[in-house]
Amino acid sequence: MKKLIRIFSCFFLALILFVPFNDALSWVKNSDGIQSSKNEAPILIADNSSSPSDQPDIYAQAEALYKEKKYDDVIRLLTGEAHANPNNLELNILLAKAQVEKCAILKEKGDSSYKTLIKQPYITGKRLHKTIGPRHELYYIVARSLLINNRSNRAKKTIKKALYYAPNNADYLIVLGDAYCAQAEARKFDEDRYYANQLFSKAKDAYNNALNTRRDDEEFRTVVEKRLKQLSEKAGK
Repeated sequence: MKKLIRIFSCFFLALILFVPFNDALSWVKNSDGIQSSKNEAPILIADNSSSPSDQPDIYAQAEALYKEKKYDDVIRLLTGEAHANPNNLELNILLAKAQVEKCAILKEKGDSSYKTLIKQPYITGKRLHKTIGPRHELYYIVARSLLINNRSNRAKKTIKKALYYAPNNADYLIVLGDAYCAQAEARKFDEDRYYANQLFSKAKDAYNNALNTRRDDEEFRTVVEKRLKQLSEKAGK
């Protein structure tokens, strides 16, 4: 009898201890405080955070469009991003350069709307210069903006600052040549014809330096040679 009671007691004790322990194993608490049963199939949560290589690189897209001279597309693509990231140097510089090129095209076509648009890259260049400091790209943007807006003297002074940091940049040398040429055009009808000829000569030097810097670029060479021809015709009149 005692043996039977002892067996029953051991069985009852084991039952009391085992059930809560097994129940405790049946439920686990994850780090978010959500309970789930160990018998349930694991839930796979998809990782929606794509790797950088999977995400579209907006700057790379815009840069490719810029190289194709699709400036309107660059402006549409980057305007919102640049506004949301005002201190992102790459985005804002590329957007400003596209705006400058668009303004140059509009002006060449005789479309006066460039006078409104040209304020945007100018403001961008000045703002970033104030917050980030001297950068030759910013001087270039401001100088182009000034030149398009018929402020050749200030454009000349500004592009010289860009050339101080990047003396062999062919694009900057073109702007310098354009600034000298614009000044010469304004002076050639004045009494100081000698000074106008000096400015034409400096423009020619700037264009030739640009040509020597990027002589292997056929498209660029064609653009510079056209400028040199026009300059020769203007200086001869």
